[in-house]
Amino acid sequence: MKKREFQDKKRYLWAFIIGTVLFLLVFLLTYFISYIEFQRVSNTQTNLAYNIFSHKLSYTFFEDKVCDESAYEQLTNDFNFQRAIISDLERKMGKDSKIVIERKKFYTLIELEHFEFIQKLNSECKREFDTILFFYSNEENDLQKSEDAGRLLDTLFLRNTENLIIYSFDINLDTSLIDDLKKRYNITSSPAIVINGNNTLVNPANIIEIEKFL
Repeated sequence: MKKREFQDKKRYLWAFIIGTVLFLLVFLLTYFISYIEFQRVSNTQTNLAYNIFSHKLSYTFFEDKVCDESAYEQLTNDFNFQRAIISDLERKMGKDSKIVIERKKFYTLIELEHFEFIQKLNSECKREFDTILFFYSNEENDLQKSEDAGRLLDTLFLRNTENLIIYSFDINLDTSLIDDLKKRYNITSSPAIVINGNNTLVNPANIIEIEKFL
């Protein structure tokens, strides 16, 4: 009887050890995959950011042909790919992931660089791009409202793909760029949108409310 009890305890011990080892292996594998994904995204984002900054300097500092259509296409194609990278990261790692948050801080800088370039196109090249700065939050109390506003803007963009550019900013990011933006446009809550730098709407109810300022 004692021998059987000893064997049972031994089996339980081995089961515990095997279960623990399997758990650790799965955890390490998941971490490794996440790390590889982060490295891939980080390298891609860095390369694209370099392209954006170098192109922008060519058109602004070195006074290349800023009004040439290729200038807008080059910068915007890279910018849109950056946006896709952030969306992909959020889906795979979660919106609260530290990795995602750090990459979003970098993406915020890229957005503002692109926004400045578009303003230059409008002022110097007689272009008529409409811009919307979308301030959203992933905090529990504001998440649903922000997602609803995001869907409105997605629909609006599909109606105006040629002339409308939307920049999205996480209002809760701990970065001086976000703080400065909130001060400049007097943003105190989310969701909020700033249309063409002049008109601010908080928690827009429908597309018509937004379109009247475009």
